[in-house]
Amino acid sequence: MWKAVVLYVAVLLCSATSAQQGGAEGIQSMLNHLVQNTGSADVQSLSYCRISTRDLMSTAQSTATRVLQGVCNPRELNERFEAIEQKMDEQFRVLQTMVMTLEEQLRQQDNSIKKNHAKLRKTLRALRPETGGEGGALDPHSTDYLPGGDEEEYEYHYDTGREDSVSPRLTEIQRYNSTMHQQEDGKRVFTYYWRIGDIEHKMENWGGRRSLRSSSFYIFQGGYRMYMRIFPNQRGESFYIHVGLTQGDYDNTLDWPFRLRHRVQVLDHGPSPQDLSSRIWDPTQLCSAWHWRRPDSGDNYECVGLGFAKDTLMSRGFINRDSVVIKLTVFLTE
Repeated sequence: MWKAVVLYVAVLLCSATSAQQGGAEGIQSMLNHLVQNTGSADVQSLSYCRISTRDLMSTAQSTATRVLQGVCNPRELNERFEAIEQKMDEQFRVLQTMVMTLEEQLRQQDNSIKKNHAKLRKTLRALRPETGGEGGALDPHSTDYLPGGDEEEYEYHYDTGREDSVSPRLTEIQRYNSTMHQQEDGKRVFTYYWRIGDIEHKMENWGGRRSLRSSSFYIFQGGYRMYMRIFPNQRGESFYIHVGLTQGDYDNTLDWPFRLRHRVQVLDHGPSPQDLSSRIWDPTQLCSAWHWRRPDSGDNYECVGLGFAKDTLMSRGFINRDSVVIKLTVFLTE
């Protein structure tokens, strides 16, 4: 649409200028010059345009001077439009960062409420009279039963559907969450576990473009800073998990672009677990270096993602107590 505007303004300018130079011959000469500069056949169809009044010519010349100030031809105007588009893209990235920050604040507030709720329930449990005999032990099948330990243990407590029991993955999570360790095959890795509650509501009621961002975390001391993001209801049918880089305190000491391979998994809490797993993503072969560059304003755009039908997440033991646990593994050695 803007090209048509440029042509229109250019013709007005040509017509106004030509009127002062000698009429039709001047108009035709300017139009021929415009065709040569733009390569557009559309200009030829305007060969017979005329401006008959002095006021209209004056207005056209003033408008063209204002729009094309410092511009010799439509190619330079195109460059200006591209510069404006780039500035708009930068502003959009700023707005995106603001939204992500708000999501992070809401997530932290939600976690704080849950932890306070867990403490309150523990206090109430301690104040209630004993119900299970000597020692004051509560019935483990009651709705007020919580396992011993801190709030993190409650966060990963889950329901098998038959009885209230501790997830078989709890020991793994507590031992390896946010740690570097060595796998059985000798590879040194970093693992991070992200628990997401109220998952069924998110899958059914969130908009297709609404997402949830994890906390930011460093994958080793003085290392890269990363995060995860989920789209629980993408296009109303899929669940997506993405991994990205975000600005960290040690970026100026690290090698860029980011090259460490990584993988995400959704934990299966049922018997004989079979985790839902992505392939191992290699940043040197996936997407472009632009996605893995040093972050300059908050989060980089995510490149890789694991997507699957929501029905898949509803199967086996992926959802327990209305929560899922996503595991990120970053391979620190080749």
